[in-house]
Amino acid sequence: MKKSSMLLSSGRILGCIFVGLFLPLSLMVMPALAMEPEIILSLSLEAQFQVDAEGIKETRVCREEESYIIRAKIIYRKPDFSYILYLAPPMIKGRRILDNGKFRVEYIPGMNNPKHSSSLNSSLAKKRRKKDLNLILANYTISQSPDEYIAGREVYVISLIHQYPDSPGLKRWIDKETFLPLKQERYNSEGKLTFSSQFTEIHFGRKISEEELNDIPESVKDRSFLPPHQVISDIEELKEISRFPLSFPKYLPVGYSFQEGVLLNGGQRVALTYTNGLKIIVLSQGPMNVKTEDSDQVPFGEALSKIGAKTEFWSGEGKTFVLIADISEEELTKIMESIE
Repeated sequence: MKKSSMLLSSGRILGCIFVGLFLPLSLMVMPALAMEPEIILSLSLEAQFQVDAEGIKETRVCREEESYIIRAKIIYRKPDFSYILYLAPPMIKGRRILDNGKFRVEYIPGMNNPKHSSSLNSSLAKKRRKKDLNLILANYTISQSPDEYIAGREVYVISLIHQYPDSPGLKRWIDKETFLPLKQERYNSEGKLTFSSQFTEIHFGRKISEEELNDIPESVKDRSFLPPHQVISDIEELKEISRFPLSFPKYLPVGYSFQEGVLLNGGQRVALTYTNGLKIIVLSQGPMNVKTEDSDQVPFGEALSKIGAKTEFWSGEGKTFVLIADISEEELTKIMESIE
């Protein structure tokens, strides 16, 4: 089996948004008086679907070779509408992301090639967040620090401390009234800051104006949507549907479990994803005689590249493989050697 190792090439700056703006957590209905840190954490992400709010968020991505800031205007309208307008840096200024609860579309006004995906409030997304939250509760120690203020609002301060090697740490500042996350910081297993985001200003209860959204073309607002890839969360069902025999890793780092399989390029390639609640491992595979686009071969590649994920490419038994993960070389090798 021949292999080569390399750091995944840099994708577009927007890739990091996959990781930071929409980190997977879940809503769990709990008694309001019991406000344990686990409850606060579980309420924090679903808050965006329960508020009318708009503000300015700044996201900083920290890499060894560079750091940069992304600035965006964000609008939330309950029950499931969100709108992001990128303000900086210049290379992405003017780009929009719209989510209406049915589908999610990234587009530039005046251009006819919007990129569609499933809504963050779809049934699949809700199921994924619920599983991720359960893994977080199992794999991380959750603690609460004294309250602070962000953008003039009082917030809970919640920290996720990893229990196993190669796991990141996370700190969140969560609005005490709405549970909307107003700030977060992500750290690698060595305790170094890799990512942070914060609302520099936030306003609740404002009515949205037609002028603010008049650049959304009717074709984007009204069109029907079919997901670009089929997603299967049951392994046995995935084996039955796949157009070729699948290979699976016998070894995974502690705390990781199977999340879902994604059928790419009409099922000619399959990406298996595994998660510990915060991090993702992707194993993509397909027959050697099938040519696919890079975006199909490595789903989530742009997002993972922005946090320093490593990749392994190799071929064997008539198939090509791509393994991508933000873990150590030793763990990456163990996964590769266990694949059958």
